[in-house]
Amino acid sequence: MDDTLERTAFRRAQRRVPDLFARTGPPRTVVVVPSLSMDSAGLVKIPGIEHYEERLLFTLQLLHEPATRVVYVTSEPVAPEVVDYALDLVPSLPRAHARARLTMLDCGSRDPIPLTAKILRHPGVLARLRAFSRDDAVLVTFTSSGLERTLAVRLGVPLYAPDPDLAELGTKTGSRRLFLDAGVPVADGVEGLRDLGDVVDALVSLRRADPTMARAIIKLNESFGAGGNVIFSFADAPVSGLADWVRRELPRRAVFATPPDEWDNYLAQVEVMGAVVERLVEGDEVTSPSAQVLLGVGGGVGVLTTHDQVLDGQIFAGCAFPARAEYRLEIQDLALRTGQALASRSVVGIASVDFVSVRSGSQWRHYALELNLRMGGGTAPYFLLHGLVEGGYDPVTGRYLTPEGAPRAYFATDRLYRGEYRALSPSDVVDTLVRERLHFRTGTRTGAVAYMLGGLEIGRFGVVVVERDTAAAERGYLEIVRAMDARVSRIAQTG
Repeated sequence: MDDTLERTAFRRAQRRVPDLFARTGPPRTVVVVPSLSMDSAGLVKIPGIEHYEERLLFTLQLLHEPATRVVYVTSEPVAPEVVDYALDLVPSLPRAHARARLTMLDCGSRDPIPLTAKILRHPGVLARLRAFSRDDAVLVTFTSSGLERTLAVRLGVPLYAPDPDLAELGTKTGSRRLFLDAGVPVADGVEGLRDLGDVVDALVSLRRADPTMARAIIKLNESFGAGGNVIFSFADAPVSGLADWVRRELPRRAVFATPPDEWDNYLAQVEVMGAVVERLVEGDEVTSPSAQVLLGVGGGVGVLTTHDQVLDGQIFAGCAFPARAEYRLEIQDLALRTGQALASRSVVGIASVDFVSVRSGSQWRHYALELNLRMGGGTAPYFLLHGLVEGGYDPVTGRYLTPEGAPRAYFATDRLYRGEYRALSPSDVVDTLVRERLHFRTGTRTGAVAYMLGGLEIGRFGVVVVERDTAAAERGYLEIVRAMDARVSRIAQTG
């Protein structure tokens, strides 16, 4: 199809984007394609990246509505026990009833290309999807690129994600510009960089503006997570001849957030993607809160969560919801401001805003770091909480409340990653949670659930621990680690 015709057909279909996560609604079909159509150089550094396709199994919670059908597509088949467990997490519904409204499809391929590209090349899968693509259908994806737009048009359904033509808003440069337009604070920096000369000039200007600045960070415009981040130290930088010094020192002082990498390779990516340079904000205490916003087709904006990210260096490793009481409402307000700026540009779907928060004495300051126009690491934990507890987010307190009005919190990670866990099967993980009385219980609306269980192939999986506060949730997480380590030890002794 001609590119102009495709865009016209896409925008026409987008008028039918539904309120996907409403508790009740008319009959609908949800086609889920968890494709990672993103920077491949950053993705290959993530262990078990192919199992990220299981992250969106939280969408099976949509089967709670008896008129909803879900069609879930993956590169390779998802283990039946993993699917059964995900169905068991749909509350107050017989598994057989939900299972009858779920169709799992796969492309039978581990080729290192996005899942959406595999579907577009697979006539059989496309034909099956077209058979499900009725007037009430919607396509749900992890992210949104030209591939997802093409698939949506080929299926004749709306896409529950931003228009790919708005992707610039989600780049590091686009994010900074949107934050500034929305009145959301950002760290001192320079955006729109295209080559080495731009990067050197930006570093020099930051250092000259503040000669006490210790470090700066360079970010590739379209990198995934921290995959495109490099930290540069100004230690021992001269006052005169600074530009020549920076140019000379960059190759050997570049510290990559996700090694291995080489400066020449990184510089080539700068010239392709572009980049930003920012001050690395430091203080008495530094945290990394984030917020998720839900953007409706009618321009409505709501905050889903604020949480504190758990980072391994600069890499997302987990999160604790809600964010700390000292600043969660401030983060909520800044995220809402960002969401309103996105809504004014006709963005729909789920987006997340990452911040760095710095305490000096008793005063906290917050700086927006980046905007992700996609589902993130906090999306699955939130919707698992929401589906299991069946309550709602309270914007007055920034907490999640049960139907009875009691607060609930969680600690979550999809990087519970130890080589020894390769000895565990999905059934072993679930059995351990149940035997140790750590599994989620509907009576108390507390406990743990597991996800991304296919990642056990490399010794990795995820957990969400729901408790009355984040401290209790973190203690529950440590109990799970202890229980899994004990299970692995018993297997080793008997095997």
